[in-house]
Amino acid sequence: MDELELLKKDWKKQEGGFPKLSYKEIYSMILKKSSSIVRWIFIISIIEFLLWASLDVVFRLNGMYTTVEQPGMNTFSLIASAVSYSILIYFITRFYFNYKKIEATDSAKILMENIIKTRRTVKQYIWVNISFFAIAMIATMGYILFFTEEFKNQPVENQPPIWLVLVGTLILIAVFAGVIALFYRLIYGILTRRLKKNYKELEKLEI
Repeated sequence: MDELELLKKDWKKQEGGFPKLSYKEIYSMILKKSSSIVRWIFIISIIEFLLWASLDVVFRLNGMYTTVEQPGMNTFSLIASAVSYSILIYFITRFYFNYKKIEATDSAKILMENIIKTRRTVKQYIWVNISFFAIAMIATMGYILFFTEEFKNQPVENQPPIWLVLVGTLILIAVFAGVIALFYRLIYGILTRRLKKNYKELEKLEI
């Protein structure tokens, strides 16, 4: 049981000659918890950025991108990496500003609005990342299958049917997108659910 729940229990138990915990005390506790949650969202996004950047550097140094380092595909790989980093930096910045706004909030109504904005930002971050991943996968698979010398030099009878390639690509994208969505749901979902709980507590205070 967290501090807020203990305070609420004490609040309900206090009657008669005992002074009740004030609105301000409960609000301060919710503000503190919300600020901590958003700070963790910001920290996790930075860790995620450093993780992906480190993996990208390791793969490039170990030559693991050599299979796609062909004219056109190498350029696409660099552009995709730049876009991916730009998305991460953009949302890290938004998470930081969300954190500073909540930290400086002095009104329950404004805190509720900032909680809604933060949860919306996290959802946007998740869907933008999944969408970008799907688009990058489709472009990569399309290039490898239809524009590489290995594929073009194959006899027509040895080339797989187009429908089979499309179905296989869609299944592969769906599996990887599902794994990414599950990862984000586990990491960010826990934090956004706690924010939602705080929002409901604020609603009760405002009634």
